[in-house]
Amino acid sequence: MADFEGSADFNAFASGPDFESRKQNEPIKCGCAIDRALHRQGNYIYITGAQKQSDGGSNSYVAYNIRVGDIETRRRYSEFESLRKALIRLYPSVIVPPIPEKHSITDYAAIQKSVKDDVVMIEKRKRMLQSFLNRILNHGKLGSEHVFHRFLESGVSWSEVLHSPPLSTLPKNPLHVSLAPRSTSDLQGSDSSLQPSSSSSSSLIPMPSASHTLRNPDSRFVESEAFTNKAAHHMSSSVDKTQRRVIRRLGELANDYAELGAVYNGFSLNETGQLANAIEKVGQAVDSSYTMTGQLISSLEAEFSEPIQEYAQFTQTIKQVLKYRHMKHAQVEMIFDSLENKKLSLDSLVRIEAEAKRLEEAMNSGRPSSYNNNNGDHFENTEANPYSSGYDDDNQQEQNQGTSNEHEDNANTNDQPEVDPEAENPYASVYPTGAGAAALRASRQRSKRWSGPTKIFSAVSHTLHGIIDVDPEATRRNQIGKTKDAVAQLEQALQVTRKELVDVSADTQADLDRFQRQKIRDLRDMLIAYAKVHVKYCEKNLASWEEAKEAVAQIPE
Repeated sequence: MADFEGSADFNAFASGPDFESRKQNEPIKCGCAIDRALHRQGNYIYITGAQKQSDGGSNSYVAYNIRVGDIETRRRYSEFESLRKALIRLYPSVIVPPIPEKHSITDYAAIQKSVKDDVVMIEKRKRMLQSFLNRILNHGKLGSEHVFHRFLESGVSWSEVLHSPPLSTLPKNPLHVSLAPRSTSDLQGSDSSLQPSSSSSSSLIPMPSASHTLRNPDSRFVESEAFTNKAAHHMSSSVDKTQRRVIRRLGELANDYAELGAVYNGFSLNETGQLANAIEKVGQAVDSSYTMTGQLISSLEAEFSEPIQEYAQFTQTIKQVLKYRHMKHAQVEMIFDSLENKKLSLDSLVRIEAEAKRLEEAMNSGRPSSYNNNNGDHFENTEANPYSSGYDDDNQQEQNQGTSNEHEDNANTNDQPEVDPEAENPYASVYPTGAGAAALRASRQRSKRWSGPTKIFSAVSHTLHGIIDVDPEATRRNQIGKTKDAVAQLEQALQVTRKELVDVSADTQADLDRFQRQKIRDLRDMLIAYAKVHVKYCEKNLASWEEAKEAVAQIPE
């Protein structure tokens, strides 16, 4: 079987300028007020606060204040979550930034439970949701999506946005997304001539599973999947896990510093002079270490631990994007296989139809002369026809036997005594008194025709065939017509999905490249912040311990 992706046309298209140009295409700007405010030079999205609100009943929720320039709105966490899901549906081949998980937000705080409260959790969520919005803003496609602008617009019902186009027109299965307009910008640039009908896509286009093995996988994405799996394991199991443990121990150390500082301060009250002053300075240095360790924990969480956790979530998002591309590739292969099978079925049906017509023409052309041929010609015709049955042979043999029996009957008429057939056989059929030898012979032939188990079965089969398929020729032609329609629909679907696969591959590769550049910048900033936090911690601790050192040096020997 030929390989669709190994063709010269596909390779030329996938490596040509059209493929690469998609990486550089800028999305269409909607031009709304939010779009203009977002794309001003140096603009930024802020979450300025959070308030607990009630939904009118006993349930309460936290609403986050979002500010873009002079525009402010409020959204709850579930609306952030639905925004992300909407963007994933609109752009399944794009890496949509993650948001903090709803039921595991406390995992981001690795300090002791005794110092946790709602304010700390809300502040953490504010930072991560703000990062989520600004990552969308800085993304070329996502930042220009009007659904995102509606989320930031004041006075807009988010529920109405979710139940309005383009979100309300998206199919449930993401593999069908590209068969319909995916967003307002895609609607303007879509080619409707390449869209197969909805009936064909629902009944003929196969839907692969994630475990489908590709015959000819793309080496680029095989490497990307392997790299992503390794990065996910490294981020989640190594970096993030170890960093959480470090912060937990720093929290324990801070608590110990607080207890130790109180001990030194109390001990200084029992002494006098320079010794008491020195002990007090040491206690103050320990208290400063407690304070600075708490600040170190907060800074590490905000500037290092949370970004690490965010990138661990990013790897899961990349897995989903690569999975979507994998399933689109599998879908093209399955459509190609279905098309080949339908073509083989069509060829078989056409051959059967042609053979049936040829036999019908041969039978029609030979039927008038068959009545004038002698017995020898009849046997020759029967032997030449592969579809002749033993039923005709039996008829011919019975006719031959009947002819010879007729001569014997005529020859022995004067020798045999007359016997009453009813007296001889009480179950024999009653024939007219004047029936001749020909009528009697025909009756015997009809009785012998369906006698015996084989011929009775043939009779039943003939009757059932007439009941099940009254017109096999019409049935065959109907099957040919349906198969031709299926072939046409699969050819159209294959053309569409091949183009989609090229587009999805280009979009996925472009976003992977963009993400890699972003990751390098972010990791650089994270490592610099990690170093600065520790430098600041050490400098302030050094200053307090220098004072303690001077006080200790003044103790007389």
